Amino acid sequence: MQRWILAMALALGGAAACDDNGGEGGKSGAAPQAELTAEQVVAKHLAALGGLDKLKATKTLVIRGEYQEGSSVDAFVAYRARPNKFRKEGTHEGKAFVKVFDGDKGWLAEGDAPMGPVPAEHAVKMKQYAEFDDALVDAAARGHKVELVGAEDVKGGKAYHLQLTLANGDVEQRWLDATTFLDVKRTVAFKDKSGAQKTKHVTFSDWREVGGLKFNFASEGEVDGKISKVKVQSIEVDGAIDPAKFTAQLANTVAMAR
Repeated sequence: MQRWILAMALALGGAAACDDNGGEGGKSGAAPQAELTAEQVVAKHLAALGGLDKLKATKTLVIRGEYQEGSSVDAFVAYRARPNKFRKEGTHEGKAFVKVFDGDKGWLAEGDAPMGPVPAEHAVKMKQYAEFDDALVDAAARGHKVELVGAEDVKGGKAYHLQLTLANGDVEQRWLDATTFLDVKRTVAFKDKSGAQKTKHVTFSDWREVGGLKFNFASEGEVDGKISKVKVQSIEVDGAIDPAKFTAQLANTVAMAR
């Protein structure tokens, strides 16, 4: 389930889971000199998403969409609530599932199995993904480090390359369009089900405004030559969400995923 979580996190990444053939994750040797500082690039990015005040004032999100890998297409619904509650339900690899982080613990149900706690190491990652605000929001105060690598060419256009080192030590590479200051590409490292270290390259497209914020409605990822796509069908900002959605009490995953 780890790659599925990652894909959803990246789909939500622009505002809070794509293809560059996996070959541009490192630093470009011929990158032109950037004329902005890392702080200025981040400020322009947050302004492009709708502004820091609006981002921090948003309380809930509901995202509906599809995740495609190969010929398999799975539907999902994700619920997010400040500060760090998260629920995702849908189907994956032929099984209905519900995954919940209640703000403290993680829970999972697949198929007809009852809801049960996830292992502690998975709960740590779930807590990270459940954080409502993107890591660039108040990054320094949250222990994250942002560095400007430079300005590079991505898909024929200039983009600012940021290296983001999270408080837990994880490192992400992000590229923001130099005109719109929206995400165009990310490279992230993660561990698969077997614990092997993997790298995912993601590109973002189809940015739209919903509720005064900008969201990417399409992304495409590549891991080990395998392509996956996320297409968002709808996003609801600050709608009411039943608090029970973020508890371990709802366990009929088959009924919920239909």
